[in-house]
Amino acid sequence: WRRVSLMNLLIKGADLIGAGRQDVLIRDGVITQIGTLEAGTQTIDQTIKADGLIALPGLVDIHTHLREPGREDAETVASGSAAAAIGGFTAILAMANTTPVTDTAEAAEHVAEIGRLAALVDVQPVGAVTKGLAGQELAELAGMARSRARVRLFFDDGRCVHDAALMLRALEQVKAFGGVVSQHSQDLKLADH
Repeated sequence: WRRVSLMNLLIKGADLIGAGRQDVLIRDGVITQIGTLEAGTQTIDQTIKADGLIALPGLVDIHTHLREPGREDAETVASGSAAAAIGGFTAILAMANTTPVTDTAEAAEHVAEIGRLAALVDVQPVGAVTKGLAGQELAELAGMARSRARVRLFFDDGRCVHDAALMLRALEQVKAFGGVVSQHSQDLKLADH
């Protein structure tokens, strides 16, 4: 995958879902015009003929396992970002089950910074609900939300928060800053049945 740096890109005749076939002018990475546009009236670096193609907004993958930090042998933020970009994704949410677990503001900021340096897609860290994904004690939910990473989704991916009182406290905390707690809907005691 290589990043294309164009100042002015004109996409001709793409099917914009809900709006029919139109042209799209992109200047410095920002859509500036949509409609019937002529290349002769604009300064254009490249024109793409998109007849028969569909133009969609960037996709967002809300559940990625980037494994960095700690398991770079399996996946890095850069390699996962490159795969996402090739697939049309512009943003990915990185699960908290890394080593160390993303359960502190510092850990969340570290993942966000690695993503920023990769500069391929937006990488948003998902914070753990509980410390170490252990289900015993709440992670730094408010701290991760206030951090530069601005975490808003919390998930003990692959595990459940089985303690109802602990889950209630997590839900009360994230409500204060508009966060979301995600949960696997399963009971491990019943998983083998």
